Amino acid sequence: MHSPRPFPPPSRHSLGVVCLLTLGLFVAPAGAITVAPAPRSIPLALRAPIDPTLKINQRFLSAAANGAQMVDLFIQGDVAPEVLRAKGIEVNTVAGGFLTARCPLGKVDLLVATPGIRRLKVSERCKLYLDQSAVDLGLPSVRTVPPPDFTGQTGQGVLVGDVDTGIDLAHPDFKNPDGTTRLVAVWDQTVAGTAPPGFTYGAYWTQAQINAGQATELDTNGHGTHVLGIAGGDGSGTGNGVPAFTYVGVAPKADLIMVKTDLSDVGIVDGVNFIFQRAAALGKRAAVNLSLGSQDGPHDGTNAFDTMVSALTGPGKIVVASAGNAQEDNLHGQLTLGGSPQNMTLIVPNYTRNAGAGNDYLLFSGWYEGADQISLTITTPLGTVIGPVATGTESLGNATSAGYINITNATSAPSNGDHEIYIEIFDGFANQSPRQGTWTFAFTPVSIASTGRVDMYLFGNGLGNGLSLVPWSQGLVAGGVIGSPGSADSVITAAAHTTKACWTAIDAATYCWNPQPTLNAIASFSSQGPLRDGRLKPDLSAPGFGVASAKSANTAPQTALIVPDGMHVMEAGTSMSAPQITGTVALLLAQPTWANGGSTAIRGRLQQTARVDGFTGTVPNVAWGAGKLNAAAALAPVMSLLVSHPSKGQYIPPGKPDSVTVTLGGATADSVVLSLSRDGGGTYPIQLGALTSVTPGPPRSLQFFVDQSMATTQAKVRGVVYSAGTASATSFSDSLFLIQAPTAVEEVTTLAAPRFELSANRPNPFNPITTIGFGTEKFGRVTLRIYNAQGRLVRTLVDATLPAADYRVRWDGRNDAGRAVSSGIYLYDLASGGKRLTRKMSLLK
Repeated sequence: MHSPRPFPPPSRHSLGVVCLLTLGLFVAPAGAITVAPAPRSIPLALRAPIDPTLKINQRFLSAAANGAQMVDLFIQGDVAPEVLRAKGIEVNTVAGGFLTARCPLGKVDLLVATPGIRRLKVSERCKLYLDQSAVDLGLPSVRTVPPPDFTGQTGQGVLVGDVDTGIDLAHPDFKNPDGTTRLVAVWDQTVAGTAPPGFTYGAYWTQAQINAGQATELDTNGHGTHVLGIAGGDGSGTGNGVPAFTYVGVAPKADLIMVKTDLSDVGIVDGVNFIFQRAAALGKRAAVNLSLGSQDGPHDGTNAFDTMVSALTGPGKIVVASAGNAQEDNLHGQLTLGGSPQNMTLIVPNYTRNAGAGNDYLLFSGWYEGADQISLTITTPLGTVIGPVATGTESLGNATSAGYINITNATSAPSNGDHEIYIEIFDGFANQSPRQGTWTFAFTPVSIASTGRVDMYLFGNGLGNGLSLVPWSQGLVAGGVIGSPGSADSVITAAAHTTKACWTAIDAATYCWNPQPTLNAIASFSSQGPLRDGRLKPDLSAPGFGVASAKSANTAPQTALIVPDGMHVMEAGTSMSAPQITGTVALLLAQPTWANGGSTAIRGRLQQTARVDGFTGTVPNVAWGAGKLNAAAALAPVMSLLVSHPSKGQYIPPGKPDSVTVTLGGATADSVVLSLSRDGGGTYPIQLGALTSVTPGPPRSLQFFVDQSMATTQAKVRGVVYSAGTASATSFSDSLFLIQAPTAVEEVTTLAAPRFELSANRPNPFNPITTIGFGTEKFGRVTLRIYNAQGRLVRTLVDATLPAADYRVRWDGRNDAGRAVSSGIYLYDLASGGKRLTRKMSLLK
């Protein structure tokens, strides 16, 4: 065994001492293996002296703990493991009539002469596709070798995108066999240059410019190069005598695109949009990877980041995001108030302060139900008390000797209708950085009309170098830390499990993660759900703890992390699991059956085929989602169903007929049973009817009458395919659509050029009907929504694509369910083309 070698950790799950492990599938039991007699079979390699310096022999040689050369082999015959062990031959696994063994080089002749042995077979080096993770996904069964002439499932014709830290354009894994780039474009948002069409910043390079050597893109972090290599690298880069195509990505023939970001959530949304636009221009489907995220926001999929990313998805446009690596960071505090106050406490450790003011900070996002009123009081480690800060109020500019403190309590109007607590603790003055010690957050129930639950998330830690954890103590809750955009409705969210605990590095030493994880178990860092509103996330898990992929030449990772070819590097995190799913999505999109699948259909396919074992337990659950990604099963040709109508965000008025349109793939079905959910997919109590004798290919439609009782803003359709009395496939409409009371939009003729405007409603005050005028300056989607004073959505009057013109619409004082609302102040909000206008009106009864 190599001697211990400490070195700086690459992450919280760092490398520690070097260790060499010999692990078998099973421990060999006592007793002989009895099989039918057969002629002895001794390989040529064992019939002559073995020279360990020869490469041909090195394929079956390894090193013992003492450095001695060992021959790795299989043994078949009537020989007890104890007999071999007594000879100094190591036996590890007994299964299927074979033993695995490691025989000292000097004892090969003794082994060959052992009575009862019928067959010896020396080990061969397998071709690992993305190390052990490709095997875990089942990829060798869906594509054939030898590379680079991959056949089978390769992702060809699909665009794989990543919004990340950039890419090493010179890495061979991202080049075609003729040396040209596989990148269709690169957008670096962090430098000045020629912006891509439709955007206003960054530097953009086309494929032709990249091939001409004009792109100056660098990945000095290495994260983006590694992640994109997992999703779509072809593994051709190598060195040091290691065979090429040892580390092949999931979709090795997909087209690639990279957006380099500074991690701004706005820039990330732009990056997703850019990738989908380029895909549309090229006539390709696209899978976008987001191995990044934030703990900011309500953790229910309703913040702007989540909402926009979800909105950008659609048929053939899929986003996959990491769940996050926050499970062990103790960032989430939670309590439920009854009749008396309760405390959460936060422990700020010692840290090296940054020079100057405003350089050390903590940021918090807290949430409670909109029907509750809760006050907050903060006590610093030095005993200074700030508050109580009541619902709807703020306490700003609190300059204490323990730090400068700002608190807002429900002074914003988030779209989910809940109350947000936002807190800043920072060094407003150079000598007043946030104080180490215990901070107490006291929550007092003023009026509890709902759950009384409070969730607090520490989403910004800028103390010192930001590496010291600042944990909740009292009130700490495990889980509930799926980061945004992983919490978004239409994003497929990836947990991570372990497929590699130890590996051989470029220095020929064997290294292991420290602490060494359990193979096939969920990664200890993998963020767990549920979301704050109770919805289950993550969606499923993929290999992420110990994955080798492309190494950027612009980085200098630790020697222990660089694998023997010198071109790839070992990393861990849900950053590594997300691109496994992204690549698999690309393989699905390359199939005609799934080419136009939306996020619901693609996620459903991955979840329905996910692997369940003793590690996952009963699924779905908050750690694994539906289980482990099984690409081979997901890609198998089976019956499928696509619900193409109603589409996401569509407005369907009650009181008249409408339809559900489905397309069947695979084989003829006896029937497709369709049902409706009014609660976003939680239940499907309304049976719409059934289609019979449905054949693959042409769309089929079921007509149904839209009754007033179906009204909802969270409509979703489920289709279940039945063959021979068995449910063989299930599909859902692509996210949510609306069933609402009808609203007539009337175009107004005017001589003036149309412009974006929102007129005062008339009459105002009103009872019960008022008219609202608005204008749009260009063709596009327009929404006009009514909110109450608490920010809750009351009615969507307009959600349609309209030409540039002036319009008017009436509101009858009813909500989306058709019920009359109470007197009060209401806000009406017009949005189109990224612009928004809001006015107030009064309903008096």
